[in-house]
Amino acid sequence: MKKRISILLFILMILFGACIKDITETIEKASHINTVRWNPSIAIPLTHANLSFRDFIGGTNASQYIQIKDDSLITLVYEDKYISDKVEDILTLDAQNYGETFTFTSEQLNALNTLGQVKVIINRTISYDGDGNELDQIWFKQGQINLGIESTFEHDIACILNIPDSKKGGTPISLNLDANYLGTPIDASSIYELANAEIDFTKTAQGHSELTLEFEFTITKIPTNTIKSSESITYAMAIENQKFSKITGYFDQLKFDNVSGQFSVPFFENSTNGSIGIVEPTIHFYSSSSLGIPLDITMKQFDGKNNSNTIVPLSSNSGSIVIQVPKIDTIGAVADDSLVLNNTNSNLVNYISNRPINNSYSVSIQPNPSNNRHWLLDTSRLSSNIKLTLPLFGTLKDYLLEKTSSFELSLKNAEEIKEVLVRLYTENGFPVDVNAQLYFEDSNTNIVIDSLLITGETIFESAPVDINGKPIAKSSKTTDIILDANRVDRVRSANQVRIKAILSTFTGNSGNQPNIRIYSFDQIAFQLGVQAEVLINQEL
Repeated sequence: MKKRISILLFILMILFGACIKDITETIEKASHINTVRWNPSIAIPLTHANLSFRDFIGGTNASQYIQIKDDSLITLVYEDKYISDKVEDILTLDAQNYGETFTFTSEQLNALNTLGQVKVIINRTISYDGDGNELDQIWFKQGQINLGIESTFEHDIACILNIPDSKKGGTPISLNLDANYLGTPIDASSIYELANAEIDFTKTAQGHSELTLEFEFTITKIPTNTIKSSESITYAMAIENQKFSKITGYFDQLKFDNVSGQFSVPFFENSTNGSIGIVEPTIHFYSSSSLGIPLDITMKQFDGKNNSNTIVPLSSNSGSIVIQVPKIDTIGAVADDSLVLNNTNSNLVNYISNRPINNSYSVSIQPNPSNNRHWLLDTSRLSSNIKLTLPLFGTLKDYLLEKTSSFELSLKNAEEIKEVLVRLYTENGFPVDVNAQLYFEDSNTNIVIDSLLITGETIFESAPVDINGKPIAKSSKTTDIILDANRVDRVRSANQVRIKAILSTFTGNSGNQPNIRIYSFDQIAFQLGVQAEVLINQEL
């Protein structure tokens, strides 16, 4: 009978997730029966199955988060990870621009006129703008020094720019620029590549963020041209397109972007009511750094929102949630720090009781430089990990799970059906009572057309537990559901079914709810069968 098959197939798929192969084989066997008589003690078996903890949790899409401890206690773990940009993307080296006009003295001009050539050396100390940070030394992997000169001289000029406190290939940086007078005002330039060069900014009186430039100008007289009473050379220098492989200094203005993120807890995705009490939840904040500077990571916001849009913020008993990551003393090493919140130092139990399916957070990352000097590599970065651990040890009370699915009941010879009996036999090894109801609805209006079970009926009775909340035996129950012809007609008009399950931990005679534990070996065994009062020789 197609009706019998459809109802049981629906119950198996929605309520229990049973094996389609078993159903198909049993239907094939039943198809050869030509006469069925009413017998309330016998039901044609369709299938039987054992459901483990994975099936129990699988309805919430949480199986990928399951961990099993050595004692077989089940723990759910949810994680989210943040990896910062590389330091070279956080600390960018801005272009540095310098320039000055050097006016030559009468003595220097007289020497040029008399001797035909004069050499003038000029030293300057310039500042390097580290965007508020104090720079000690830079190892460049990219960059250029662009040097240009203009002059009023109508004579040949040779310029050498030396940076004494620098090094490339074992020798200081030096730029040569020859500017011969060709009948038009002198305007010449030269480029120096900084890749693999080093500059030390600590050799001046200030001790950081400054470097010394040494200009050497050699002017050679062109005999046919005059020497004016005032002659000058103007230089313009830019340090551009810089990238570092390593940099040292004092970085109290290192600007990390504020970080925000979110993660879901699928275990709560179908929950809309009731309470859950996890005895030993923890949330672990890990941070690892390959930066040579200590960091403070402050959790500015951490909120959990349930399916009813109720929000509970996570808070620590000691105030702000801060992780202090120390600096790295050795290049290539990693420093880390962590913070664990639990039911003794935070409101984590209340946070979890809100059933937070959506968890959102934002953090602020700030350098905590104290009085030490620091170093940074271009590849240095920070990573943080948030890990929420929920051992399945605690209580449930009126914990509501709901799910809606499409539904269609197509019958052959429906007018010949008088009654349908669905029989469910269960053995429950889980320490949880399950009261359930299935509602047949119109999806367009969500109006309930009929229901399957007696309201509030416990179809899975909790297994008894010992004082430690561990199941010590299995409970069993037989449940019969009879659908008459009128109810069959109503169910046929439905195109949507909503299952509503209310879970509560075993209360015992005292009415108190002990903390229970869910183990990997807990199982539910069930058998499903069907009977129908039909006409003689009706096709099954």
